Amino acid sequence: MSERAPLEPHIAYCGLDCSGCDVFQATAWNDDGIRQAYADKVYKSWKIVVEPARLNCHGCRDERPKSGFCATCQVRQCARDRGYENCAHCPDYGCDKLQRVHAAMINVGKAVNGVASASLNLEAIRRQLRDLAPE
Repeated sequence: MSERAPLEPHIAYCGLDCSGCDVFQATAWNDDGIRQAYADKVYKSWKIVVEPARLNCHGCRDERPKSGFCATCQVRQCARDRGYENCAHCPDYGCDKLQRVHAAMINVGKAVNGVASASLNLEAIRRQLRDLAPE
């Protein structure tokens, strides 16, 4: 396989960086090998059969259909309905929906030192927003 340039970050409403997702990568690079490896991983981990050809995603904020959990994510729906780029912009930041999604991420290994990587991304965005806010 040839060396691929890294994908640009695509921060989901919940703060997850979609560019690190196997399904996002498989779609971006049109790579059936990544699709199959992901389907195998899902089956091995959770005994869920996934058809590799159906594994396509252009990122959380893209309007095209999503795969798996992202297709029914309450955080995604809420942020879209409220018109936010991501949850870092929400006055209800840290709501129960977001906390449940971040807890699930920790359980599937999307964490750094026990903190959901998505939460770290949103906190960084919130710091930037505070730094840019007029005093």
